[in-house]
Amino acid sequence: MPCSTVRNVGCDSSVRSRSQRKWPGLSGAMTEIAVTVRDLVAFCHRRGDIDHRFTPSPTAAQGIEGHQRIYRRRPESYRREFPVEYRRQFGDISLLVRGRADGYDPDIGLVEEIKTCRVDPEDIPATISQLHMAQAKTYAAIIARAEDVDALKVRLSWLDIDRDEETRIDETCTRGELDVFLEETLRDFASWLTLLARSRRRRDVSLAGLAFPHGEFRPGQRDIAELVYKCVDQGGELMVEAPTGIGKTAAAMYPALRALERGKHEGVVFATARTVGRRAAEECLQLLADAGLEMPWLSLTAKDSICFSPGKACHAQDCPYADGYYDRLGDALRAAVSHGALSRAGIEDIAREHSVCPYQLADDLLPWVDMVVADLHYLYSLYPRLGLLAQQEGRRFTVLLDEAHNLPERARGMYSAALAKSQLMRVKKGAAKPVRRALERLNRCLLALQKEQWAEEDCDYRQTLPDKLEFTLLDFVAATGEQLAEEPALFQRVPEHGDFYFKVLHWLRVSEHWGDDFVFELQRGAGEQGLMLSLNCLDPSRLLAGGHDRLHASVAFSATLSPAYWMRQMLGFGDDAVCRRLDSPFEPDQLDVQLVSTVDTRYSARAGSLNSLAEHIQRWLESTEGNCIVYFSSYAYMRDALALIDIGARSLWQQEPGLDHSAREALLTDFTEKRDLVAFCILGGVFGEGIDLPGDQLRGVAVVGVGLPQVGRERERLRAWYQQKYGQGFEYAYLYPGMQKVDQALGRVVRTAQDQGRALLVDARYSWKQYRDLLPPWWKYHD
Repeated sequence: MPCSTVRNVGCDSSVRSRSQRKWPGLSGAMTEIAVTVRDLVAFCHRRGDIDHRFTPSPTAAQGIEGHQRIYRRRPESYRREFPVEYRRQFGDISLLVRGRADGYDPDIGLVEEIKTCRVDPEDIPATISQLHMAQAKTYAAIIARAEDVDALKVRLSWLDIDRDEETRIDETCTRGELDVFLEETLRDFASWLTLLARSRRRRDVSLAGLAFPHGEFRPGQRDIAELVYKCVDQGGELMVEAPTGIGKTAAAMYPALRALERGKHEGVVFATARTVGRRAAEECLQLLADAGLEMPWLSLTAKDSICFSPGKACHAQDCPYADGYYDRLGDALRAAVSHGALSRAGIEDIAREHSVCPYQLADDLLPWVDMVVADLHYLYSLYPRLGLLAQQEGRRFTVLLDEAHNLPERARGMYSAALAKSQLMRVKKGAAKPVRRALERLNRCLLALQKEQWAEEDCDYRQTLPDKLEFTLLDFVAATGEQLAEEPALFQRVPEHGDFYFKVLHWLRVSEHWGDDFVFELQRGAGEQGLMLSLNCLDPSRLLAGGHDRLHASVAFSATLSPAYWMRQMLGFGDDAVCRRLDSPFEPDQLDVQLVSTVDTRYSARAGSLNSLAEHIQRWLESTEGNCIVYFSSYAYMRDALALIDIGARSLWQQEPGLDHSAREALLTDFTEKRDLVAFCILGGVFGEGIDLPGDQLRGVAVVGVGLPQVGRERERLRAWYQQKYGQGFEYAYLYPGMQKVDQALGRVVRTAQDQGRALLVDARYSWKQYRDLLPPWWKYHD
C-alpha cells in the first residue's frame, strides 16, 4: 500500500524528501538576505491610506495578457522582463536584490514598469502610482549601475484592460539621482533587518535550551515529535493518527520550533479549523514562553472579529485607522516584533497605540514572524495569504495541520461558488446606470440558460461553463469598480450590492481552477427569479496538492485519519507521504463500549424501532453516572427519541439549530459545573469534536447511527465521482466520513490516564465487519 501504516513508531521512519534549498532570508546568522525588488519597494515606499476601491486587480491571466498587449506595441530594441541583480553590504548583513523589470530599451534609455487595471488610472490615488514608480526607479538604478548609463527615462504605464487604453507617467532621472534613491532605500531596509537579526539571535539562544513544555513526554508524544522533526528535516508530507488526549499539539509544535534554530526551515504555521484548536496552540506557545522562549509569533483573527470600526468602509474617508495607515505602519511593525507574543489582545494593543487597522497590521506582519496560528483558509483557500507568502523564492514553511480530517470538506466549500438570480435582480433595482446595464446583460445570459433543455425539470449538471457568463460577470465587476472609485462607502450604503459583488469575484476565482473535478449546476427555484447557479467542487484534492507544493513540509495530525489511503488521497498528499497510526497510551478498560446491533436506525426503519431505541438509551443513562452526551444524526430524530426518554431528575440540554457562540460556551460551562447533565447533540456538529472535557466533566457518550451523510443530489454526485476515480463510491462519499464522526464522538470521554467512562453505539450495522473495522482499535467492544 503506497501510504504505509504502522502501530508503533521507531527511529527509522523515513519521510518523503524534498529539495533542501534554503531561503537565505531571516534565519540564523543572517549573513545574506535575498529580497525581490517588489517586496523591497513595498516595505520602504508604501505611503498613504488603506484603499480597497481599486481591488480586485485583473486576474493573473488578464495581467499577463495585458503585458503582452504592451509588448507588441514596443520596438524591437525593447527587452522584456529584463533581469536585475544587485548586492550591497551593511555591516554583517549582505543584501541581494533581484527582480525583473517589465521592460528596458537601451536604444532610448527607457526602463518601464507596466500595471494593469480596470478603472480610469486618473482615479487611482497618487500614493499607489508613486509606489509603482518607486519600483521602476529601483530597477532603473540597478540597470544604470550595471549598464554604466548616465541617465534613464523611468516610465510607469497603466493599461486599462477593458478599454485597452494606455496611460504613461514618465520621469527622467540622472545616474546620481538613482544612486541616492537606491542607497536610501537599501539603508531603510537594512535598518529593519538589523532589528530582526537581534530578534532572531534571541530566539535561537532561547530555542537551543528550550525544554518540552510539559516537562516530560507522555506516552506517544516522543514518537510524534521524532516523526515531525524528521519531516521538517527532510521536507515532505506526514500523516499522524493518534488518540484524542495524547497531546498532539505540543508534540508537533515543539520539534517544529526547535528546527527553526537549526535552520531546517524558516517559518511554522499552525493551521486549524476550529477556535478550540487556535486556543490550544496559543496556550502551548504561552507555556513555551514561560519556559524561556523568546520569539515573535502571531495568531490571526477574522476581520469581522478584530475590526475597530465595524460597519464602516476600509477607507480613509470612513475609518480613522485606514487614514494614513502606511505612514504609521513602520513604527507599528517595529513595536510588534519587539513585543513577541502577538495574540489578538497583543495586536489590538499595538494597533490602538499606533492608530492603525489591527487586521491589516496582522497581515503585514506575516512575513516577519517565526510562527503563525491561523485558520485553514490562510493556506488553502483561493486567496491563500500564507500560501502565497510561502512561494517567495526558497522560503521554507512547515504547516502543522491540526484536526486534519476537517480539511477536505472545508476545502470543498472553499473551492465552490454560487450565484442567485434573485439577488442579482434586487441589486439591479437600485443600481447606478452603468452597473444596471451590466446586470441586465448578465440577466439575459441567465435567461438563455433557463430556456435551454435541462436533464431534469428543476436541476441540470454540466461539465462545461457557458462562454458568455464570464464576460458578463467581468462587466459587472468593472462597472462596480468604477462606482467604488467615486463612492468608497457604496457597500456600506448598499450591503447587498457588496455581498453580490464579492460572490461574483469568488465565482470568477473558482472558475479559473475549473477541471473535471468540478461540476456546473443549475437549479430552478420558485418563481421567475428562482434560478441558482453553482460551481461545485467534487474533489478538492488537486487544489489541496497545489497548496502543499508551496510548502517545505506538511504535517497532518488527528485522532481520525483512517483508512490512511483514503485520507491521504482526500488531503491531496502524494503517494510517498508517510502515514502513521500510533498506539493508544490508554488502557482498553478505561472506556467500556457497548454495541447495540438490534436497533435499525436507517431512515426507513426509524418509526418502527423508535421505542426500542428509547428504551436502550434510557437504560444506559440510568446505569451511567455523571455527565453524558447522546448524539443523533438529525434534529428531528433527536426530538422524536427524546419525547420517549425520561431522564428523571438529571439536567437536560438539547441542541437547537442555529446555536450561537454564547450558547455553546454556556453548555461547556455546565459541563464544568454540573455532574448530572445529559446533553442531546448532533453527531458531527460543534459538540461532536474539538471539545476537551477531562476528568469527570464527561463520563459517557451514546451514538445513535453510523453517521452516514444524508442521501441527496450533491452527495450522490460525490459517490459517482469517487466510484469512477477510485472504485469506492459508497465508501468515500458515505461510509468513511460517517464513521469518522462516530470515532470523534468516542474520543470525547477518555482524555487522560485517569479518566474512566462508558460509551453506547446503537445501530444494526455495528454487527457488520466493514463498520466494525473502522472503530478505534484501542477499545474493547461488547454487546
